[in-house]
Amino acid sequence: MPNFRQIYDGIAVAYLGRGLARRDGLSEAVIARAEKLLGVRLPEALREYYACAGNASGLNEAHNHFRNPRDLYFEGEYLMFMDENQAVVSWGIKRADLGEADPVVWQRNNTPPEEWYSEEKSFTELMASMFEWYKSEGI
Repeated sequence: MPNFRQIYDGIAVAYLGRGLARRDGLSEAVIARAEKLLGVRLPEALREYYACAGNASGLNEAHNHFRNPRDLYFEGEYLMFMDENQAVVSWGIKRADLGEADPVVWQRNNTPPEEWYSEEKSFTELMASMFEWYKSEGI
């Protein structure tokens, strides 16, 4: 299994210019409470992101808005975890894929007709490419 903490720390170093600190993460209790409310266990890649960077506003609110675990919800068969800064698109993970360590992410176009498209990237690949794009755009 990939070392998700190492991946997210690398993203933080590249984007924020510093590694992740303990204060950047959320507690296991916060993550477990969200899982209990949702009735599912989050994929390891998403759990570790919250544990490492769930409080890192410099990452979670830089452009797109990454949801706090208490704000996760299901829309149909998708666990919604992030919205574009103007809510033009949102991202989710298929319920059927939640058992995978690093599942493929899906994007929904929020203008009618709403449609889902595979990003053809895992959660960690999407996060890495998103921050690379931020950096290239000066965000």
